[in-house]
Amino acid sequence: MRDVAAAAGVTPMTVSNVLNGRPGASAETRARVLKEAERLNYRPDASARRLRLERTGSIGVLVLDSAPDYLRDPFITNVIAGLGNVAAERAFSLVLQGVRPDSATLAPLLAQSQTDALCLLLSGSSAARQRVVEQVSRLRQPVVLVQERDALSLPDACVVRQDDRAGGQMLGAHLRDMLAANGTVFFLTPEIAWTAQAERHAGLKLGLGKGFKVQRVICGDESYAATQAALAAALDEGPPPVAVVGGNDQMALAAMTLLQGRGMAVPGDMPVAGFNGFDLFRYVQPPLTTVVSPAYEIGVRAGEEILKRLEEGSFSAADIVLPVQLRAGGSC
Repeated sequence: MRDVAAAAGVTPMTVSNVLNGRPGASAETRARVLKEAERLNYRPDASARRLRLERTGSIGVLVLDSAPDYLRDPFITNVIAGLGNVAAERAFSLVLQGVRPDSATLAPLLAQSQTDALCLLLSGSSAARQRVVEQVSRLRQPVVLVQERDALSLPDACVVRQDDRAGGQMLGAHLRDMLAANGTVFFLTPEIAWTAQAERHAGLKLGLGKGFKVQRVICGDESYAATQAALAAALDEGPPPVAVVGGNDQMALAAMTLLQGRGMAVPGDMPVAGFNGFDLFRYVQPPLTTVVSPAYEIGVRAGEEILKRLEEGSFSAADIVLPVQLRAGGSC
């Protein structure tokens, strides 16, 4: 750093500020420092930096999910992408660990303090979630929880989530206005639900209002096959619903395919809608009506909050809620 400073005609502190993205240097000075750093092939000593700052330079991401292929879930991957990009800009790396809710084995990420902070995406029963929270609390690290309703008794934590209840309410109101008659609406949800699923279910009931019943259809691991099997059984057991809503777009699209395979027109015979609004909706006809998720932005905000906490000592708020929007397609 001293060599770069001498070549650029500035102080080592100015070099440090420029290379770490801190304000204070003019555009001309920044360009000169960066040019000399590149010419001299300057690379910071990460080990020395960690020792000086008493940090590992890593953010842990723990995903509590029953599915072994949890990274196929577009919501999870978008959150991790947003978080990872923010972390990379500040020279932090991510340590990712997936754990099944029913696992009795302690996650390696929680076995020792190898990160500076944690980001948690939790699903499963209250007991499974609480078990993870107790393990996390022993590490005494700052924590950001994604898609939770509260900080789950963690003393140094904040929540970053989307407004799923409002999204469900918007979707319910949309269905109420377009349906010709009252009746039962099927809400497809996985067996081991995320907090967001409960929020969407509650909002859907609020939006539909009186005269409608929302029936939860438990779809196992929310896979294509499990969703279709659960919906087929529900359809065969009693009177048909007036609409089908997937707890996410994947389940909604599985439902749409099953209904069309049974000769039912969507939306003429059965309106269908979903949640999250990722690119999946572009590949079906009619286009899926869905509640668009700011999943990537949730990851970005989670990363920003973690870095703010590490650098300034506090989160900006205990509960950070990002808005969602309804995108009407041709499916309802």
